[in-house]
Amino acid sequence: MRSFGRLLVLIIVAFMTGCGGSDSNGGDSKEAQRLEQAEGLPSLITLTCNPAFGSRTCRDVKFDRPDEIQIVTEAILKAERMQGILDYAAEYTMRITNADGSITRYDLSLGSDPKTQGLLVNQKDTTIGYTIPLVEANRLRQIIQRRTD
Repeated sequence: MRSFGRLLVLIIVAFMTGCGGSDSNGGDSKEAQRLEQAEGLPSLITLTCNPAFGSRTCRDVKFDRPDEIQIVTEAILKAERMQGILDYAAEYTMRITNADGSITRYDLSLGSDPKTQGLLVNQKDTTIGYTIPLVEANRLRQIIQRRTD
């Protein structure tokens, strides 16, 4: 039953990414602009599994190495705003500790299918979603896998 729920979430994400276009601002998002203006890389990024998601393979992860933080940051910067209203279940809660000590929180869903884009939602406005391109989503899956093996 749990795998059915995960499959359903992945289908919803795939449907939403297929039906949505990029933002009319040429793909620039407020998330990307905000992160580009931040000084320096974040100092810590944590992913906390959402127990309601029901994944037995999900494990909490902390990224404190600059190379891993760069991969996560690039994925956020390359995410494109989705059209429409979101209906999703988050696999992870992502907490970014910025260089200035402030904290930004996102919902993140990647799933395990390497043919599926990721979903990113800023917790300040959960009505707006961003698709993480396939290449970036797979890079995120790889660094998560390295940390959880």
